Amino acid sequence: MNHDARIDLNRRALLGAALASAAVPVWAQAPAADAPALLKALQAGGLVVYFRHGATNQGGVDRIDWPRSRQRLLSAEGETQARTVGQVFQRHRLGVDEVLASPFARCHDFAQIAFGRVQDDRQLLGLLSQDSGRQQRIDHSLALLRRAVVAERNRVVVGHSSNIQQTTGVFLPEGGAVLVRPDTKAERGFSVLGELRPADWAALAQAA
Repeated sequence: MNHDARIDLNRRALLGAALASAAVPVWAQAPAADAPALLKALQAGGLVVYFRHGATNQGGVDRIDWPRSRQRLLSAEGETQARTVGQVFQRHRLGVDEVLASPFARCHDFAQIAFGRVQDDRQLLGLLSQDSGRQQRIDHSLALLRRAVVAERNRVVVGHSSNIQQTTGVFLPEGGAVLVRPDTKAERGFSVLGELRPADWAALAQAA
């Protein structure tokens, strides 16, 4: 096993222990997908749509100082997932406010393909990619989930499974999204409405 592989395994083990000890409330788990109901919620707006980047061409953990040539990139499947998401937003005229993404290529590219615009946000870098600043990155994601969204629009965030699981309690497949409503009355300042997996997005792209 090479040095980078050992680092990756150690980082995953450390994150697993951190997640296990974080005591994410049971209520934060996403309900069973009800794609039509979630589509209506998106049409009404006011949500945060937190995506995990699309399918990639390899596994592993990227370091923040790696150039694009060393990073995990979207595979053809991941690019298709992004285009499908974009089709859903266009077909159903879903309002979009800001589009934020981790600067890693797989997140930036997913957002750019789906929405045609993206603002890179280094505070969305994965929790596995660098030890320092981890709590600040968690706090930043929580702030995005809690901050009110412009009426009839939705805030789009594209990031990593580690950050999403730590803040919402939901583990997403590549290309999936958890839908969250900022809610000052909720225990953590937001309510998890549900999740849409790649198959759900594909179905919504064909729905009338």
